[in-house]
Amino acid sequence: MAERLAITTEYITLQQLLKIENIIPSGGQAKAYLAEAEVYLNGEPENRRGKKLYPGDQIKTAGQVFEIAEESDEEMKERAEKAAILARFQQNKKPAKKTGQTKKKSGQKKTSKNRPTGPASWS
Repeated sequence: MAERLAITTEYITLQQLLKIENIIPSGGQAKAYLAEAEVYLNGEPENRRGKKLYPGDQIKTAGQVFEIAEESDEEMKERAEKAAILARFQQNKKPAKKTGQTKKKSGQKKTSKNRPTGPASWS
């Protein structure tokens, strides 16, 4: 049985699939993985990391089979709901305090941080 991988875009690349499914830890390792491992796209050997995978494509590698599918209406609603919750959380979040910034008191001279000050710099 193939594992279903729903995508929200028109296509994903083979490299993205390998990363999403944790077959490789980073995109930089895709080229090396594809040179060493057997990867089949719809039954044909495939070694191009940038190969576009569309809904309906089937990929077999590392003893696993993946079926690319379009996102269902239910999955789309769930993703939208999560995004709405996250947006509400971001709105209620208090702005972080700025550190390291102090207000200049009236009458205080502006000093440059590039020039040393104090008794050691008087000579």
